Amino acid sequence: MTKNLVLVDFENKQKVDLSALDSSYRAIVFVGANQNPPKAARMKKTAHRFERVDFMKIEGSGRNALDFHIAFQLGRILETEPETSCYVLSGDKGFDPLIAHLTKNSLLQCKRIESLAELHVPATSSMEMLGDKPHIAPGLVVCQHCHKASSIEHHGGQWCTNCGRFASPPNPELLPSRQKGYKDPERKRYEPQSTVTGTCSACSYSGDMSDGFWEEGDWVCGGCRFG
Repeated sequence: MTKNLVLVDFENKQKVDLSALDSSYRAIVFVGANQNPPKAARMKKTAHRFERVDFMKIEGSGRNALDFHIAFQLGRILETEPETSCYVLSGDKGFDPLIAHLTKNSLLQCKRIESLAELHVPATSSMEMLGDKPHIAPGLVVCQHCHKASSIEHHGGQWCTNCGRFASPPNPELLPSRQKGYKDPERKRYEPQSTVTGTCSACSYSGDMSDGFWEEGDWVCGGCRFG
């Protein structure tokens, strides 16, 4: 499935309905230093509704401060996930030169959009609205450990990709240990190796003295000990 990422300039677009996005999309909402995140993101009982959405509140203020954060994130995507299609949701045309450079040189598929309607996503509700009237998206699995709704199907359960634990328990019958022909992996016993180095007081041998012994305040090597 194609990976799609929407980067929201929340200073520029403060009412964004993400409910139209399907499961191939995730979003990062960049919140200005002098802004408050959407209310549902701050309330514990509703924060889980924002499936596949991260909020990034920038530090410090200044002209284009938030824009630089979005540009930096595009650079990270280029380095780590260049196959991702990126969409900058902003009315700020200052992004256009950077986006033109990325697309012209085939570095990253990227586009600035004024609204999510430009994405032509089928009408399926998998994310929540940022704004006045958020609604509950069906079928969300919230991890009981980290309280994030970011999971994938794994052995009949839901594996949380945020904290690396099961958000909902797996089906015991689907576990690898229950499958025909399963064998426990061999575990090699770790044997710590110790080496004692020194100089033999009897023959002046210098080196490994692990097979020697301590005699009246001096080391004697194995050759002198058994010879």
